[in-house]
Amino acid sequence: MRVVALTFHDIIEDDKAAPAHGDAFYHLRVHEMEALLSRLHKHGYRTVSSKAFRAWQQGSGTLPERPVVFTFDDGYASHLDQAASLLIRYRFTGTFFVTPEQIGRPGYLTWDQLKKLVFLGMEIGSHGLTHKRLTELTREALDHELTESKRVLEERLGIPIQSIAAPGGFWNSTVAESTKMAGYDAFWVSTMGMNGNETNPFALRRVVVRSPREIDRIVSMVEGQPSAFWWAGSQQALIRLIKRILGVYWYEKLKRRVVPNA
Repeated sequence: MRVVALTFHDIIEDDKAAPAHGDAFYHLRVHEMEALLSRLHKHGYRTVSSKAFRAWQQGSGTLPERPVVFTFDDGYASHLDQAASLLIRYRFTGTFFVTPEQIGRPGYLTWDQLKKLVFLGMEIGSHGLTHKRLTELTREALDHELTESKRVLEERLGIPIQSIAAPGGFWNSTVAESTKMAGYDAFWVSTMGMNGNETNPFALRRVVVRSPREIDRIVSMVEGQPSAFWWAGSQQALIRLIKRILGVYWYEKLKRRVVPNA
C-alpha cells in the first residue's frame, strides 16, 4: 500500500482578503479546500493521523482501504476556525504541526484553541520551537529547537508529541537523525512522493496543496497516478534549481516580488 500525505497552510475565508502574515504561495480558499475534501470523500478516502500511519509501518496497526494523511503547518488560527469544521463535516482528521513561539500571536492559534483541536480528535505535532531553518543551526541550537518545542507542547497540552514537520521544508540527514535522537517517532519533510511500509520514518514525504494546483491534479496524486507526480515533481525541481542558483535569500526576495505577501 502507498499513502499520500497532503500539506495545507493558511485557509482563507472566501469573502475576506488574504492576511499579511504567512506565504501567499500556500494560501488556500475555503471553497477550494472543501472541493478537495468532497472529492476525496466521494472517492472513498479516509484520513489517518501521523501516529496511525506510523503504527501501520511498525506492524501494530491497520489502515483503511483508501488512506490519506492530512497535515497542517504553522498553526494558523484558520486551522480551527476554517479547517477543523470542514474536516469534521467529512469525518476527516488532521495532524497539526505548530511552533510554540508563534502560539498566541495575531493570526495564529492560541493554547486554548490547540486544546480544542485535541478535544476534536486531531493530532498535534511540532514545527520547531521558533520556525528557524533547521539546516542552518549549529548542532547545539538544533537540539534545543527540537527538544524544547517537544517539551513545551507536551507540558502545555498534556499529550505526547511524537511527530515533527520541517519548518520551511528545510532538512537534511543530520536534521533527520537529530529528530530521532530528540525522541520523535516521525519526521515529515518537503520531498514529494508517496509513503509505504519501507519509507524512512524520518524522511516521510508530503504533497503541498496550494491554489494554483487544480483539484483534479491533487486527487490524481492521492490516487498515485505517475503523470500527476511527474508534473508536480518537475515544478518542484525547477524551484530547487532556482534556489540553488540564486541562493535562499535571493530566491525569497524574488518570490516576494512575484507574489505579494509571499
